Amino acid sequence: MSDPHGPELGRPRYRQQAGSGPLLPGQRQPSGGGQGGPERTANAAVVAILIASIGWILPILGGVAAIRRGNAAVRAIEGSGGALDGLGLALWARRLGWIYVVAWSAVLFAFLGGPAIQLLYALVRQVV
Repeated sequence: MSDPHGPELGRPRYRQQAGSGPLLPGQRQPSGGGQGGPERTANAAVVAILIASIGWILPILGGVAAIRRGNAAVRAIEGSGGALDGLGLALWARRLGWIYVVAWSAVLFAFLGGPAIQLLYALVRQVV
């Protein structure tokens, strides 16, 4: 299954150089490779996925930090003009961040929100 628009998100892009054969022992790949692809992963994307991987520990704040770092990484990757890779890491950091925010919000609402809303409702009924 080949995508005519390019490789799938997160899949490595393997391209053979035109006219080059396998490298001999001791030979090094020329820098740049003439492939025009990204040469390195954005540091911001790596930091974003690291924050997202431990963000579940901090209620809501870890998720917000992962979302913000993921957005910064996406901006850095798009602003690099193709020199940086790591878009998949940045997108997954944002996704995990949103999952953490929603999950922690639901947990906190279940344990703190229900009784707090009932107390507020009781106070309003007494005043009115």
